Amino acid sequence: MSYDALLLDFDGVVVNVLPDDQRVPAFREQIAEQVAEHGTIDADVVTELSHSVTPERLEQLSDRTGVPAETLWQARDDALATVLDRAGAEGKKAPFEDVHALSTVTHPIGVVSNNQHRVVESLSDRFDLTPQFETIRAREPHPNSLHDKKPEPTFLHDTARELGVETALFVGDKETDIRAGQAAGMDTVLLRREHNATIPVEAEPTYEATSLTEVVSLLDGSAR
Repeated sequence: MSYDALLLDFDGVVVNVLPDDQRVPAFREQIAEQVAEHGTIDADVVTELSHSVTPERLEQLSDRTGVPAETLWQARDDALATVLDRAGAEGKKAPFEDVHALSTVTHPIGVVSNNQHRVVESLSDRFDLTPQFETIRAREPHPNSLHDKKPEPTFLHDTARELGVETALFVGDKETDIRAGQAAGMDTVLLRREHNATIPVEAEPTYEATSLTEVVSLLDGSAR
C-alpha cells in the first residue's frame, strides 16, 4: 500500500523530548509566578501538572489547590510554553538529526500533537521546519482542549479532512499515538528513539521504525 500523506506527532518524533530533570524544575519556577495571586501549590501538584493530565484529574487538582480549573490550566500551559520556548532558544529542545529526511517527501506533511499549538508553531518557526508542514493540529491552552487529545482521533480526522487525503500514514512515539491512529482508521508507525526504545506498547502499530529516514521509505512501499 502507498500513502497520500505523512502525519507526524511532534515531541519525540520531530523534536526531542525535554527530560524531566530539566523540564520540571523550570516549570516549577514558572508556574509559581503564574499562580502567585492565588497562593502556592505543593510540589506533588507541580510535578503532576508538568505531565499529561485528564479533565477529571484537573478538576481534582483544582479542588485541592483552590485555583479554578480554567485558571490553573491556563497557568500550567503558559508556564510550559515559556519553559519549552526557552529550551528551544538554548538548544536543549531541537529537531532530531534525521528530520532532514522530510525534505524528500513529496506528499503533504501534517503535524498532529498533544502539545500546545503555539509551542509547536514557535519551535517549528525557530528551526525553519514550518515550510515543510502543510498544517499543524494541536491543543489550545484551555481545559476543553483536553477532550481532543490523543488517543482521541479528533486531530487526525481534522488534519486528513483539511489536507483532503484518504490514506495518510501516522507516526508517533507513544501508545496514545498508535491508539489514535487506529481509531482514525490509519496505518501507524511507532518510532523508536532513545527515550522510548524499551517502553512496551500494547497497541500493535502497522510498522516500527528507528528513524524518519525509515519512515519516509514506507510511504511508497519501498521498505516493505
